[in-house]
Amino acid sequence: MDALDRVGTPTASGPAEPLAWRRTLHGAALELALTTAMLFVVVTATRWLMGTLHPADAVAHADGGWWNTPHGRLLVLAPIAGYTITAIMLSPWGRRTGGHVNPAITLAMWRYGRTPARDVLPFVTAQLAGSVLGTLAGRLVWGGVVAGPGVDYAAVRPAADWSWAAVAAVEAMTMFGIVGVAGIGVSSRRLGPFTPWAVGTLIAAQIIAFGTLSGGVANPVRQFGPAVLAGDTPFLAVYLLAPLLGALAATTVVNHFTRTRRADR
Repeated sequence: MDALDRVGTPTASGPAEPLAWRRTLHGAALELALTTAMLFVVVTATRWLMGTLHPADAVAHADGGWWNTPHGRLLVLAPIAGYTITAIMLSPWGRRTGGHVNPAITLAMWRYGRTPARDVLPFVTAQLAGSVLGTLAGRLVWGGVVAGPGVDYAAVRPAADWSWAAVAAVEAMTMFGIVGVAGIGVSSRRLGPFTPWAVGTLIAAQIIAFGTLSGGVANPVRQFGPAVLAGDTPFLAVYLLAPLLGALAATTVVNHFTRTRRADR
């Protein structure tokens, strides 16, 4: 944040508050574009990886071995998804906004004092809209196969024996870890440059670990647009809310230890 974000004094060009809100709206527009791009990549990767998996391979190995299983395909899809986030964070637009593309990250950055409170609602609204637009863009480019079985607009769902509570626990836990690492990174000049890579790696790891179990979302907008367009909403609430709870818990812990460390100096 610069002085314009911290104080409300007038400037030569006019009142600070309208200028600050213009910065917020500009940031929200960038988050809209970045989230749209992210969902397009997710839909594209899902279409060409999971969408080409024969239905029989969901329960048994085919002649292609591990590659013709859902978990095998996730080994490729996971780094694509994870390092797409890294690329977004490192992009010029991502550097302007922080490259959140995730309401839980926006909430966390506000709690860490890195994002003004006035940015939270516009950013989250833009991210949700970008989720729908990016999914629609994938449908437009790749055609009806995106809406068909095997792709379902890239909507995810938990394994049949997974309960609402189990999904919530995993989604909150994975976001706790991601937000905790992000919090350490933004508070350290030495570790800051590695944070985008650490976040991308954690996202890829949780997709590999939980993609065929809980769904491995850890990002409300990753599921919002796909689930709405696919009409697959029974677990949508948990995918939306659990990452936010994980982010709140992580920021509480990190902020506590940060304040304690400063007090001990």
